[in-house]
Amino acid sequence: MIDVVAELSRDNPTLRLIDLQLFADALATYKEAAKNIKANGSIVMHPRTGAPIDNPYLKIASSSGAIIGKMGRIKSDRVVTMLDAQG
Repeated sequence: MIDVVAELSRDNPTLRLIDLQLFADALATYKEAAKNIKANGSIVMHPRTGAPIDNPYLKIASSSGAIIGKMGRIKSDRVVTMLDAQG
């Protein structure tokens, strides 16, 4: 298991730990949401009615992605590559 905050800290030694933690949390949430969207698609069936609805994870991915985008100064390419390789 990768310690994302420690790895981000290696690439961003001058940034505050809280910023790296927020980024790591948003990245983990985004990756989980993206995995669900990939597995189930953008449109899913409502669990009670069976009607097609937007996958709720789309909203989660969007909000997490916005946080990541606003923290663009954080160098994260190496960590993202590590997470992708981990599966």
